[in-house]
Amino acid sequence: MTPLIGIISSKCDVSVYSSCLNTWCYLLHKLDISVNHPWVIELVLDPIFGAVFRFGPDVKTFWLWNLCLDLLDDFILAKCRNLDHETSSQVSHHSTSSKWSWKLQPIKWLPWTIGQLDFLVKMMDIIISHASIATITPENRSSACDAALRIFRSFLKGVQMDFRSSSTKYNDIMLCLNTLLRFIKKICEDATSEGGRSSELHHTSLQFLEAVVQELEPSILGSPLYKVSLNFTCIENLQMVDNIRNVKYLGISSVAYMDMVSPLVYLSVLYICVVIPSTPATRGMELLLQGLRRFFKTILLLYDPVESLSVAVGLLYKHMEFRHLDIWTAIAKGLEDFFNGLTVKDLSLLKMDSNRDFPRAVCHLLSYPFVVCSCSWPTQKKDSGSLKESLVSPERKLKLQQVAEVWKSLYGARCASKFNKFSETSSLTEELCSMLNGCVDQNISMLDHGTEQYFHCDDIGLTYLSATAVTCVMEQQILTLAASSVGNNVEHARDHKTFSVIKNSLDFSSRFLKLSWSMMETDPSIILFVTSRVFSVLVCFVRCLHTKPSILLFIETISCPLLQWLSHREIQEASTNEQLHHLWSEILNCLRRCQPPIVFDSSLLKLQAPLLEKTLDHPKSTISELTVAFWNSTYGKQIKLDYPESLLDILDKLSRNKRINLQTKSLPFLGKCHSISEVTAQRSRVTATNSWNSKRVELVEDTANQFEPENRLASSSKRKRVGLTEHQKEVRRAQQGRGMDCCGHGPGIRTYTSVDFSQGNEDSQESQEIRDPESILEMLRRTA
Repeated sequence: MTPLIGIISSKCDVSVYSSCLNTWCYLLHKLDISVNHPWVIELVLDPIFGAVFRFGPDVKTFWLWNLCLDLLDDFILAKCRNLDHETSSQVSHHSTSSKWSWKLQPIKWLPWTIGQLDFLVKMMDIIISHASIATITPENRSSACDAALRIFRSFLKGVQMDFRSSSTKYNDIMLCLNTLLRFIKKICEDATSEGGRSSELHHTSLQFLEAVVQELEPSILGSPLYKVSLNFTCIENLQMVDNIRNVKYLGISSVAYMDMVSPLVYLSVLYICVVIPSTPATRGMELLLQGLRRFFKTILLLYDPVESLSVAVGLLYKHMEFRHLDIWTAIAKGLEDFFNGLTVKDLSLLKMDSNRDFPRAVCHLLSYPFVVCSCSWPTQKKDSGSLKESLVSPERKLKLQQVAEVWKSLYGARCASKFNKFSETSSLTEELCSMLNGCVDQNISMLDHGTEQYFHCDDIGLTYLSATAVTCVMEQQILTLAASSVGNNVEHARDHKTFSVIKNSLDFSSRFLKLSWSMMETDPSIILFVTSRVFSVLVCFVRCLHTKPSILLFIETISCPLLQWLSHREIQEASTNEQLHHLWSEILNCLRRCQPPIVFDSSLLKLQAPLLEKTLDHPKSTISELTVAFWNSTYGKQIKLDYPESLLDILDKLSRNKRINLQTKSLPFLGKCHSISEVTAQRSRVTATNSWNSKRVELVEDTANQFEPENRLASSSKRKRVGLTEHQKEVRRAQQGRGMDCCGHGPGIRTYTSVDFSQGNEDSQESQEIRDPESILEMLRRTA
């Protein structure tokens, strides 16, 4: 073998290489089954394979390269054939000149054993090493990557045969796994060390990882019995970003350096570590992201999705940069594909009641873009201007739009029809809103305290994404209200779980309105656009509210930020003004249509006072007219009201201008009469009765009947009624012709005066005084 190895290793003419390879192949044929002996492999196969593969896929030696690749591939695949059937392999090669051609003699390959692992890995390593050579041509690099991947897939098929065999011992399985993972790790480290110079190698390293997941049994890769050390240098010095308070609050756990993990977790971490160093400018970045999406969907479907998702989310939270939103997008799309590919029997895993880890991991993934935008970093005053300009750059806006669309799609997939059980969807929404509230609160706090001059956050990005989230969450709440009839069922509306979810959703909406209000001066066009969308969905939400508890909850939660927006006098954007007007109109309408009806008393007035103070005399006539009409139809009809001090000035102004109604406790009907003469005109009149030729006293109009029963005057409800005397009863019977008169006469025609009815009446004096207008007024003053 020494002469042959010497010839192959030196620079010779192609004809010399051809003769040498022909002799070597004939030797392999004559060795028969001994060709599989470990010593033969070491002394005969290893040197020649190594020498040829080191040539690389060069044009002059390309046929040598292909010949050895075919021989090596045939040697590896022998393990997958029927062991009782000897298969001959005939490998042929034709050079560019047809005068060198031959047909190789059959070589009797036997299934390789675990003892040949190192030999096979060594050959694959030599083949793939050409991809990392800087001077190699793109065509040769691509050929090297394709060849290595081809041999690697054949190798995995043989490994899988060992894993399936019941005779394979635990130690042998661990030996295979450690050898395999060590080889893949080296390829990935070579790919990342190139610094993006070889997109082909990046792509191939990820294909190696995908091949392992596709070819090997999930029962091995995902088994808790087989643990490997997570010895990646890329995560050795990574620490969770502890200075971000809301990350601590989220309670995210992550793998750490040298942790003992399953092979699947090892592969998942390695995959993400290959993709993360890449930047949007990296050649082939789109291919990398597509591969990550495909890989993530595969491991979620084939393995434990809780573990896979938790690992991915934990790694993401160790990389808190805006550029890493591309990685988040790929993982989110993979998760969405996973949701869309689930069957009914798979849904038990996702139920909040049975397993809260997976839904919580989904919430953490959905929260990641918000946490990235709420991260703060130190800024210099001289750089603050350029930094703010970069935050509103067209490229950044486009990226935010893409992230928002993916977020909306993922949230929608999670809440789709197969997940529409109220308890599960509500639990997801409640937990998600709690997480997002923490992100928004941190930014609002920084804005309120002016710390943004020392630390800067992507407030615009956070505001834009929050608008998308609020819209999605509130639309889901609208569907939930409609499906569960919360809006029409008072008892259900009082349910604690329902109220808790609605409250968290409204709290998030309220925080968004506060944040957008604070960001008005930064980029008014974006802020007004997204705020208009939120106002619109809130209008739809309010239309679904019909019970007092839900209506009051909405008013209590939204009042503060809504007051800020209603106080703004310079909103020029037409759509925002229109939606704000619609929202205020719907709030007033839902108060009036509530079932059972709401009592507009002092306690409710106190709750509404801040909003009424701004809207009763609002500079926009459409809002003020709405509010005045609402007042007159509700509070304007009430007598017993304790007016909040904040409303006294505006109520006084509007009442003096006769725009609103204010009911008083004394002389409430005098406002209906324009003069004393009108009161006099409505006094008693005497009418003649023709039926019995008698005179009757009839009250033309009881003034007190103009008011509510509880407000009627004492003359009709408070004075004690006095029964008729015996004489009066006889007079009445005589008038009706039903009895004897006081002298014993029978029915007849007699004439009686009003004096007959005044006998025994304690109020006779008052009856005489009622003819005098001054007496009427005096009587009313006493009864008021």
